Amino acid sequence: MSRALQLLAEQLEKQERQAAAQFNGAQLQLQQLEQQQQMLNQYQQNYSQEFQQRGQQGLSSYQFSHFQGFINKLEVAQEQQQAGLQQARTHVETCRSAWLALRTRQQAIEKLLERAAERKKQEANRQEQKELDNLSIYRFHKKER
Repeated sequence: MSRALQLLAEQLEKQERQAAAQFNGAQLQLQQLEQQQQMLNQYQQNYSQEFQQRGQQGLSSYQFSHFQGFINKLEVAQEQQQAGLQQARTHVETCRSAWLALRTRQQAIEKLLERAAERKKQEANRQEQKELDNLSIYRFHKKER
């Protein structure tokens, strides 16, 4: 049984490392998407300010429709980016949950292995004490003769 638990512990450790790597990768991807969202927001804000400044100076109907069309495209891009961010957040949570479940299971198996090793050590200590007691009894009886 101890060998089977050891194999299981090794397998779970490998799976836990893989899950941790996936979790870290998902977090990194989320951070990148958040940075992209910030850049997109900043670009949209700058473009809108430029639109307002030029609007105060006067715009032709072509320029106005061009600015407005591009701002609309930026808003659509922001919505798409937001949806991607939400998917990435969900993926991070899924990876985190999977990693934590594997980690918890691995820790439980490790605890079982530690307890089994402790029981084995205690049994060996009892056996050694029994042998020492028997040897002492034997020597005692041998002296009496």
